[in-house]
Amino acid sequence: MKSKEKISADDHFFEILTFLATSARGCIDEPHLYGSLRLIDALSKLLDLPKYAPCLSQSALFDKIKKEIEEKRFLVVSEVQEFKEFIDKIVQELAKEAKRRSTGKT
Repeated sequence: MKSKEKISADDHFFEILTFLATSARGCIDEPHLYGSLRLIDALSKLLDLPKYAPCLSQSALFDKIKKEIEEKRFLVVSEVQEFKEFIDKIVQELAKEAKRRSTGKT
């Protein structure tokens, strides 16, 4: 695959589609925790979409979550409880952002 800096929006979108399809298949035979890892990886890929689609806004929150995913996603192999807490933290951050957006506060 092309380097991340040079792929088009279409290529990135296709990469996500392919990743999700192969992940769905992998989840059938892999340990159940790998499903969570695959979903976190998919979230990471989706957080890159604003780089390819100018109609999407990038945010400091998205950058922060992307960085956390890159640093902590492999906790699933060694520190399951910490991995769960890491996912809980992401969910809480996104819930706060959803609330902020629904009330129109900036």
